[in-house]
Amino acid sequence: MIPFPDKKYSIIYADPPWSYSDSGCSGAAAAQYATMSINELLPDETSPVVWRGPVIAGVIKQFWSDVIWNEVDYMFVDLPPGTGDAPLTVFQSIPLDGIIIVTSPQELVSMIVSKAVEMAKMMNVPVLGLIENYSYVKCPCCGEPFKVYGESHIDEVAAKYDLKVLDKLPLDPQIASLCDRGAIELMGDGLLDNAADAVEAAHRA
Repeated sequence: MIPFPDKKYSIIYADPPWSYSDSGCSGAAAAQYATMSINELLPDETSPVVWRGPVIAGVIKQFWSDVIWNEVDYMFVDLPPGTGDAPLTVFQSIPLDGIIIVTSPQELVSMIVSKAVEMAKMMNVPVLGLIENYSYVKCPCCGEPFKVYGESHIDEVAAKYDLKVLDKLPLDPQIASLCDRGAIELMGDGLLDNAADAVEAAHRA
C-alpha cells in the first residue's frame, strides 16, 4: 500500500466529481468526472514525490486495482514524456484501447515521439494518433498563425509511422485557462474533435 504519515490507505475512492459552475459543468453533468492522483493523497499538495521506479510502478497498479472508480465510460491516464517506468507499467498492467501521443514542434521532440511510437509497437499497444501542442500562436489582430517554436515536424513523423495527425493546438491563454478550470471540453473551434472521435472509435472497436 501507499505509506503516508500516520496513515495507510487500503481502500481509495476516486475524488468527488468536479463541480464548476460559471465556466464548466455543474449539477448532473459534473457527475461524469472523477480523478485520482498522488497529489490528492498527500497531506500537503506541495510535498514532493521522490520515488524510485519500482515504487512508482506499484502505485500505478494500485490506482488501477485498488481505487473504487464506479462506472467508467472512458479512462484517461496522463503519462510523463519518454519511455520510462510509468508508461511501461501502464502498458503492461492496464488493458488499453490505445494511446495518443502529444508532442510539440521542436525537432528534438520528434525523436522522443519516435521512441514512444516504437515502444507502443513493441508492447502491441495501438497508437490512435498524434497531437501537436504549442503548434502556433494566432495573431489577435489579423488571425495570421505564427510558429513561435519553429516549423512543425509532426506530419513527417506521422507519415513515417502511418499515423494520423489528430489535431494541432495553438498556444492560447484561453485554452490554458480552460485546462486550469477542468473545463477543456468547452474549447471551441473544433479543436480536439478528431482526437475525441479517435478515442470513441477505439473504445467501440
